[in-house]
Parts: sequence; structure tokens; C-alpha cells
Amino acid sequence: MQSRTNAGRRARTTVMVALLVAALWGGIALTKGAAQADHAATDGPVGHLSRAVEIIRG
Repeated sequence: MQSRTNAGRRARTTVMVALLVAALWGGIALTKGAAQADHAATDGPVGHLSRAVEIIRG
């Protein structure tokens, strides 16, 4: 019964590490995109946001 508990704990730990790495990677990508934001750029998440702001401002 102990091996199941350890396997479950390992699986949860692996999932948590994967989620943490994915969140960190996403945060770094967004930070890099925001730091290199160009008002003429229309690709990437920052470009889409700036385009949406331009449309709203009219």
C-alpha cells in the first residue's frame, strides 16, 4: 500500500513542477514581449492588445 502512496505523491509532484515551469515560461515570454513591444507590431499577444486599444480609441 505504501508504494501506491509514493507513486501518487510522485505524480502530484511531477504535475506541480510541470505547472510551475509552464507558468514561469509563460510569464517570461509575456515579460519579454512587453519589454520589446513596438507600436507598429501586430503579432503576438502584446500586438493584439495594442491593436484592440487602437480600435477602441477609434
